[in-house]
Amino acid sequence: MVSKRNEEIAECLNRLINSDYAKGIRQQIEEAKAKLSAIRVSAIIMAASPFHRAHERLVRITLEKSDLVVIFLLETQKYKELLPFALREKTLQYFVDNYLHKNRVLVIPLRSDTFDEDCFNSANHGIVAKSLGCNTLVVGEYHNGIGFYYDDNRLKTSLDECEESANIDVVSRFVFCNECNTLVSVKTCPHGMHHHIKYNSSSLTALLKEGILPPAMLMRKDISAIILSTICPNRFKNIAQIYNDLFPSMGLIEMHSDEDFYMELMKLYQTTSLT
Repeated sequence: MVSKRNEEIAECLNRLINSDYAKGIRQQIEEAKAKLSAIRVSAIIMAASPFHRAHERLVRITLEKSDLVVIFLLETQKYKELLPFALREKTLQYFVDNYLHKNRVLVIPLRSDTFDEDCFNSANHGIVAKSLGCNTLVVGEYHNGIGFYYDDNRLKTSLDECEESANIDVVSRFVFCNECNTLVSVKTCPHGMHHHIKYNSSSLTALLKEGILPPAMLMRKDISAIILSTICPNRFKNIAQIYNDLFPSMGLIEMHSDEDFYMELMKLYQTTSLT
């Protein structure tokens, strides 16, 4: 049974790697590499559901060590009920366009119709990344399915000796430490887990689904505003009046979007002199 399953997985990977869709992705990556004369090309495969501060740090660290970063955004049924793919793609691209050297970062969808979700698991991400033109796959220490183990005090993966796989670069988990008062790696923070606030995607999504703004330490306020204005449209009957009553203005009732409202509301949350 195991052997048969392995054959099915290999066939699934071959279909993805040799598909016209994959050929298009390879061409897109090769064109970006040529423009930058890029040698070090790193891949990150994520769902970004939602895109939070730990994701930001992972992308920035990867960009520091790479000429080109390719973020493969997963479009699978698994995440369909959390946040729509189009919204996840919009927030990720917004971050790239506004806070990074966007010519050095590509956001590429991995569409669900190009692979069998049961076989396209984390253990195969390295193989897919290399086949599409990347040298390295960057993953978190808690990335499912890669098969981490220690050898001579070095964290390795089950794909390290696989010629078909990209090199695996393991990044330590990020948390917000209330003693350090910033986002830190668990390997560099000297404080215990009882001081750590975790970046849990399902919990952040639960807040957003209820229309609650996550704290700015967990998610960038403009990312939260984009999501909430999309999933909770026309939430307030008279948003212009509420906006005028709550926030500094020129004294006139002006037209503002839901996104503007959430951005200004987060600024009030961040006011500290009375807290």
